[in-house]
Amino acid sequence: MKAEVILMKCPESRRIYGVRVEERYNDWFRTWAFPIDERRASHEGFDRTEIRGSLDATDDYNGCPYCGSVKFVLCGRCGKLSCWNNEERMTCGWCGLTGDIATTEDDVKVRGGGY
Repeated sequence: MKAEVILMKCPESRRIYGVRVEERYNDWFRTWAFPIDERRASHEGFDRTEIRGSLDATDDYNGCPYCGSVKFVLCGRCGKLSCWNNEERMTCGWCGLTGDIATTEDDVKVRGGGY
């Protein structure tokens, strides 16, 4: 079994968190989320993780450790992930871009780096 950690940011708390993802059946699934600070994430290399997949949540995925959301959005500007609570309009937790939630993707490419 192959597992990695990707980073997401909660727009409500403005804090990052790690998400353990596991490769199953040629796809990536979110299995567990945990709080982490930027320094530790960088030290562990989580800011350099690159994966591509649907990032569906497993049945026992616990969601954002700050707001509890199990959903996410990929920012069209910076390409990073933020948790999402079904708002029609939101602000990216990473770069601050504000916009309407318009499209969904079946497959996303995730790259770490650049807090």
